[in-house]
Amino acid sequence: MDEDPQVFGLHPNAMITAQRKAANKFLDTVLSVQPKMSSAGAGKKPEDIVAEMVQGFVDRLPKLDHGHHFRPQDAHPETYKPTGDGGIVSLGVFHKQEADRFDELITTMKKTLSLLNKAIKGIVVMSSQLEDMFHAMMLQKTPPVWEKVAYPCLKPLNSWMVDFELRVIFMEEWLRSGPPNSFWVPCFYFPQGFMTASMQLYARSTKIPIDTLTFWTEPGTIIDSENAPVREKGVNVHGFYIQGVGWDLDKTIIAESEIAVLFVQLPVIWLNPLLKADFDAAHAEPGRYKTPVYKTSERKGTLSTTGHSTNFVTYFYLPSTEMDQGHWVRRGVALLCMLDD
Repeated sequence: MDEDPQVFGLHPNAMITAQRKAANKFLDTVLSVQPKMSSAGAGKKPEDIVAEMVQGFVDRLPKLDHGHHFRPQDAHPETYKPTGDGGIVSLGVFHKQEADRFDELITTMKKTLSLLNKAIKGIVVMSSQLEDMFHAMMLQKTPPVWEKVAYPCLKPLNSWMVDFELRVIFMEEWLRSGPPNSFWVPCFYFPQGFMTASMQLYARSTKIPIDTLTFWTEPGTIIDSENAPVREKGVNVHGFYIQGVGWDLDKTIIAESEIAVLFVQLPVIWLNPLLKADFDAAHAEPGRYKTPVYKTSERKGTLSTTGHSTNFVTYFYLPSTEMDQGHWVRRGVALLCMLDD
């Protein structure tokens, strides 16, 4: 018998997480050894199933105009607002970089879906890349050729597609309607770049050197990001899930998990820029847990060429009434940008 998770300082919910992970690994193994050739039995052939999926995805893809979906000429005046030195605001630069990455992903998806459709019909040769894409779609996995130009995401293919559409919608609304009151940070390829761009915006408006500033996190009580209050400084962010612990919305503090509730979505959080001296004084006071933020539930990554992790984003300092913050460390508490389903 396994030891009770509480022996190691974990919540009983940790056993559910472990069992779910073991079950998924077992099912992935079973699926990986299933026959990949079509049979003469009853039901649809794999080729027909994938062909239907391909057509469905093609119909849902955003339209491109000369390789671009996010066109600068469609932008709201505030999105790419010019600065005095002839450039554009730092958040506008960040949006442009993210939009280019999404355009590349959309282009890749359109191209590979078209080729796979032709390969299924026998018009072109089924290359090893297209074959890998075919098998991935049969298993509800993201095609490897998409993963190379996409953001980290562990969702099954259909959920991945829904998530992709939501990201495109957010980026398009930002483009056409101007910066929102709250930013869906998990939407981005490079959330660390958003943090830097937001800090640059404040630093340039106040003439305070950016290396003397850092963000202090202040969770609110508003879940609906559309009702987020306007901030005179800093930015509102939303879309994060907390794992290993619960959340008291009224008291805006970390609380023990409820039984069988593995994840809780956090309310809108205010990233308040503070001088590092003020930040150190605030951080020195008890009652704040230094919570790591990860892009996916894998909680691991590699250092990229930018010097940033491919999975770890930053730390948020969340309120807690627990005097020993090591209690939450033993609970394995962390923030995730997205769930796996």
